[in-house]
Amino acid sequence: MDVLRELFETNRIIVLTVYGQVFFVLGLAVALQSLKRSALALARPLPWLAAFGIVHGFHEWGYIFIPIQSGWLPLELTEALLVLQLVIKGASFALLLQFGVELLAAVTRLPILPRLRLLPAAAFLAWAGATLAISAALGSFDPDPRAWLPEGHIDLALANVGAPLAVGDVLGRWMLALPASALAAWGLLVSASEVRPVARPFVVVGLRAAAVAFMFYAVLGGVIGQPAPFPPASFLNGATVLDAIGIPIEVLRSAAGLVIALSIIMALDLFEQETDRVLAAARRRELLARERERIGRDLHDGIIQSLYAAGLHLDEASAALDPAADIPRARIRTVLDELERIGQEIRATIFDLRSASLETRDAEEIVRAVADELRANTLVGLDLQVSGEWEPDLTAEQAEQLRQAVHEAFSNILRHARATHVIVRLRRSRRRLRLEIADDGIGFDPADAAARERSGRAQGMRNIRRRAELLDGTIEIWSEPGRGTKLSLTMPVATKRLRA
Repeated sequence: MDVLRELFETNRIIVLTVYGQVFFVLGLAVALQSLKRSALALARPLPWLAAFGIVHGFHEWGYIFIPIQSGWLPLELTEALLVLQLVIKGASFALLLQFGVELLAAVTRLPILPRLRLLPAAAFLAWAGATLAISAALGSFDPDPRAWLPEGHIDLALANVGAPLAVGDVLGRWMLALPASALAAWGLLVSASEVRPVARPFVVVGLRAAAVAFMFYAVLGGVIGQPAPFPPASFLNGATVLDAIGIPIEVLRSAAGLVIALSIIMALDLFEQETDRVLAAARRRELLARERERIGRDLHDGIIQSLYAAGLHLDEASAALDPAADIPRARIRTVLDELERIGQEIRATIFDLRSASLETRDAEEIVRAVADELRANTLVGLDLQVSGEWEPDLTAEQAEQLRQAVHEAFSNILRHARATHVIVRLRRSRRRLRLEIADDGIGFDPADAAARERSGRAQGMRNIRRRAELLDGTIEIWSEPGRGTKLSLTMPVATKRLRA
C-alpha cells in the first residue's frame, strides 16, 4: 500500500491533469451538442452540465497552476488565487445543482421543481456565508489552520486563507455537490425511462450508467472532502481515504468522472437519432409534396381539361337542338352547371394539395404563400396587408394550425362565397397575432350557419373553430346575405421586435 501511495503521490501532477481533463472533455462534448437545436426535454438542461464540466476542469487544473506560480508570486497574490479557486469550485458545484434542478423540471411533472430554479444561486450564497462565518469561528480556536490542509497544498503560511479553504471545500461538497449529484442521478434515471421507447438500447444504458456514476460521485465528491476540525470531515476525508486504501481520492473521483463523461457522450447519440428522424421526416414531406404537386398537375391538366371539353360538346349539342326543345336544353344546362361545380371542387382540391406542402414558421410567409396559391389557381382578386412592429415567433404546432386555418377559410371562400375579391389583414402586436379575412361574396345568414354547424353540415367552419381552440385563440365571424363575410382570428404568440 505504501508503494501504491508513493506512486500516486509521485505522479500527483498527472493525476490532477487527468482529473481536470476528464471533466473538461465532458463539458466540451456536451457544449458542442448544446449548440444544436433539439425538441427533446433532455436537451434544455445540457448547457448547465457543460458549464459544470468546463468550470470544474479549470478548478482542478488550478492545483497545478497555482503551485507553479507561487514560486515567484507574492504571498498575498497566491492566497488570492487560492481563494479564487475555492470560489470557482463552489460555482462549478452550483452549476451542477442547476443542471439537476433543470433536468428534473424538464423530465418530471413535479409542480414544485420549476419554482426551485433559483435554489442553486441561493445555495451558493448560503455556502459562501457559512464558509466565512465558520472559518472566523474556528480561527479563534486554532490560529494555525495549516494543520488542516491536506498533503499537496502549497507549504506557505496561509493563516489568512487556510480556514476558508478547508471549510469552504467541505461545506461546498455537502451543501452543493452532494444534492447536485443526487438530483442529476435522479434526473438521468427518469430520462432513461422517458427515452427508452424511442432510443437505441445503448443510449438508455449510457444514461443509466451516468446516473450510477453520479451516485458514486455524490459520495466521492459530495461527502469526502479536505480534513477539517469538525465531524465528519475530521475523520472522513481525503487524507483518511489515502491512508486506508493508498489511493488518492482524486483518482477515485477521476474514475467516476470518466464514467460520467463516457456515458453522457454515449447517450448523446440520442440527438443524432433525433436528427436522423428529422431528416427522414423532411424527406418524407418532400416526397409527399412532390406527389401532391403531381396529383394536382394531373387533375389540372387531365380531368379539368376533360370537363372543359365535355362542356364545350354539350354547349354545341344545346345549340344544335330545336329551339322548341326546352326540356332537353334545360337538362343540358343542369349538366353544364354540375360540370362547373365539379370543376370548382377540383380546383379547390388542387389548391389544398399545393398549399399543404408549405414548410415555414413565419406567419407572414404562411399567409402570403397561401394567398399566392389563391391568386394562381383562381380568378379571385386578393389584397394582403401586413402591419405591426413585432415579429411572431411561432412554434411548429402553431404554424401548422395557422396554415390549416387559412386553408379552411380560403377553401370556404372558393367553394361557397362566389367572391370576386378578398382582403387579408395580418396585424402583429406584442404577444398577439390577428388575422382578418374579408370577402365580397354572397354571405350567409349567421343563424342558419350556426344551425348547420351544430348539425355537422358546416364542417369547414367547425374545423376553423377547432383550430382556433388549439391555438388558444378566439375567432369571430361576421356575415350577412349579399354583403360578404369577414373572419377574424386572434391568437397569443411569442414575439420579438422587428429590426429597423
